[in-house]
Amino acid sequence: MSMRSLKILFFVLLSLGLSAQCFPERHSTNWSDAWISCSPRPNPNPSRDSSHWILFDLNKHYRIHQVKCWNLNDPDRLDLGMREVSVDYSEDSLVWHTAGTIELERAPGNNRYEGAAWEDIPIPSARYVLLTALSTHGGRCGGLSEIRFAAEKLQDPVGVKEPQKANVFAVRISPNPFTDVAKIILEAPGTETVEYQVCDLLGQVIDRGSVYSDNGFHSLRLPTRHWKPGTYLFVASDGKRLVHQRLIKVNER
Repeated sequence: MSMRSLKILFFVLLSLGLSAQCFPERHSTNWSDAWISCSPRPNPNPSRDSSHWILFDLNKHYRIHQVKCWNLNDPDRLDLGMREVSVDYSEDSLVWHTAGTIELERAPGNNRYEGAAWEDIPIPSARYVLLTALSTHGGRCGGLSEIRFAAEKLQDPVGVKEPQKANVFAVRISPNPFTDVAKIILEAPGTETVEYQVCDLLGQVIDRGSVYSDNGFHSLRLPTRHWKPGTYLFVASDGKRLVHQRLIKVNER
């Protein structure tokens, strides 16, 4: 997934204007001012398939009321703009909820483009917001130019401290049991590379490798068609810590 200069603006309720531009809503036609994904990757929400997605870590918890999107506005790449976008949210990046789906029109490809209308997407409390492309305007990639949230910051409950995300090292496997592919997401903020290996119950290594960080998440897709049905152990290390989880391979029905 390629991250370019995607703009994220938050509006506190009753806030004053944020820009002195004459037309602050208009977006350029330069594709370097956009975010584009051309390689579907395992989604942070394990209930979704590999896809084009973008994840926002807001650092604090917010109540989000609305979202406004600008589609990809490069006149030579308008078909790469997203058409249907799902909005998921989470407080801890482990348990996900779906807020709704946004439908975006194809951008006009000119510098008078002011984006789509504000969409009501009620999110009661979230630190993480995940946008996933369900479809595009015909292109094999998926892109957006800009996203804004209308939100208000929430106070942390008395006596509850913000989780120390830098200390998190967790693994999620979906589906598990699986037939021919195991999708694995490792959460390890602050770690660039995670080494992994898969062993059978006799301790024989049948797969190993490394995965690289994407905003604190390390995504891995393991083809397992050649594995024998049974139980395996997935072990990962960031150089300081170990995490492991059982994998269960089953026959196709």
